[in-house]
Parts: sequence; structure tokens; C-alpha cells
Amino acid sequence: MKKLNASTADLDHERLSSRFNAVELGRADLGDCPLRCRVRVAGEVTGLRVATRAGCPSLEVTVDDGTGRARVVFTGRRSIRGVDPGRGIVLEGVMRRERDKLTLINPAYTLLP
Repeated sequence: MKKLNASTADLDHERLSSRFNAVELGRADLGDCPLRCRVRVAGEVTGLRVATRAGCPSLEVTVDDGTGRARVVFTGRRSIRGVDPGRGIVLEGVMRRERDKLTLINPAYTLLP
């Protein structure tokens, strides 16, 4: 009965939290991720966008793990094969806050099945 009364945002939060359990993947939660130090985070790709940053194209990927969202920027790229909405991804890089959003610039990444 609880699931019938829950909003889609709550159900999505629960699904992502169980899929990207921090203990199993040995990573930090996006909701309480430390800034300006090297982190390892995982989540689901929820959005893709090509934007111009400093005159060159950049792929901006939105990642959600159920505890928070982060924007991942790959400079000089218009697309990355395999990075599609709904795909799981593990990212390693330095987290920072840019325009009040968590942001990773050019992180190392591993695609999850």
C-alpha cells in the first residue's frame, strides 16, 4: 500500500539508492560528497546536453544516485559512446561546486552494465 501512495520521485529515489549502494561500490554518496578532493561516485545517467564552454563544445551529463545529482562535463566532446540515459556509470575525479551545482570536469569513468 505504501508504494501505491508514493510519488514517482520517491519511487525513483528508492530505486536509485538501492541500485547504487555506496558500500557495495566503495564510493561516496552525491548527497554528502566532499568538495575539492578526489572522489569516486556512481549513479545513473539522467540527462545529456551539448553546451559551449569557453568557445568549445562540451558534453554535460547529469548523474543521479538517489541521494543527489551532479553535472559531469567532458570538454571538447559532443558524445561518448555508451553514455546514454538510464546507463549506470562510476566516476572518479575532483568534485567542485559550480553555479550551486556539484560538478566534475573530465573525470575518469567506467560504464556499468
